[in-house]
Amino acid sequence: MAPLNHLCLVITIFLSVSALSPSPTVAVIPRVPSPKVKIPSPAASSKLVVQLCSGKSIMNRRFCLKALSNPQAAAARDWNQLTNVVMKLAVSNAEATLNVIKETVKKPGGSSQSLKALQTCLDVYKYAIQSFGMIFTELSEDPMTANYDATVIGPEADNCERALATANIQAPRISSGNRCLHYYSSMGGEITAIVEITAFR
Repeated sequence: MAPLNHLCLVITIFLSVSALSPSPTVAVIPRVPSPKVKIPSPAASSKLVVQLCSGKSIMNRRFCLKALSNPQAAAARDWNQLTNVVMKLAVSNAEATLNVIKETVKKPGGSSQSLKALQTCLDVYKYAIQSFGMIFTELSEDPMTANYDATVIGPEADNCERALATANIQAPRISSGNRCLHYYSSMGGEITAIVEITAFR
């Protein structure tokens, strides 16, 4: 057999064997749809929360919805339960700001004017904590008084802010607390007004 014919025969056999044999580097993977990964979504706001945060008295709807995007608010079955959640959040927020004010008072080098301003803020937050804490109890006895107590807390925050401005105190954390105090006051005013209306139906 001529060398050329021999070479052609070897190549033909090699190609035939290669074509008929499965390639070790190629794997056939069946197309099976991969399971969909469930991404947890944020707690859906309850109808009560949406209704409350859409109220006319609400100063910051976005803040209201965010503050009440928790399991306790979502689980509230009636206005009384939701009021309890709102007031607990308001107290917690006011206590946090009160602690900031106390820390600021302890810092050395404060002038008498700045200490007087901070004392005004201390009084505002002590009052706010006491008032927010009483509203849930008042609600069952006298919804009108509960509504009044909730709404007067907001203007108290202005007293703190004015005192800080007069004393030229730059206190972003206290000012942020004052804004939140306003927001919670508006939420408290709105929800107690709803309870007051439903109580007389």
